[in-house]
Amino acid sequence: MLLNDVKTKLEEIDSNVHYGQMTKGPEEVPVWDYIVFNRIKLRQGQDKNSLGDLFQVHIVRENFIPEEIDSTVIAKMREIPGVRPPGDDGEYHYTSKPGTDTVVEMLTLTFVRARK
Repeated sequence: MLLNDVKTKLEEIDSNVHYGQMTKGPEEVPVWDYIVFNRIKLRQGQDKNSLGDLFQVHIVRENFIPEEIDSTVIAKMREIPGVRPPGDDGEYHYTSKPGTDTVVEMLTLTFVRARK
């Protein structure tokens, strides 16, 4: 299953991986360093008989995202049969960690996998 494969590959990079959104435990996460992934679209192929799953991987880090992690995530996703970047650019987003002056950087990468 695609989602299990994605989670397994991302956990090879970061042990703090979540599906859909960051889930809070009994206490808030002390450091915002994690990866979240989610599905965004079921896309019809050009031949109208095929489908593709589009999903995103969001890398979240306090202060900044290390330069190597983006290419590592892309390489790990490509290890999943049929998964590839769809040609879209990755997007950076910024926010402040609530109650602090800490900047949080998030990189969103989009991938597609054709269904057989």
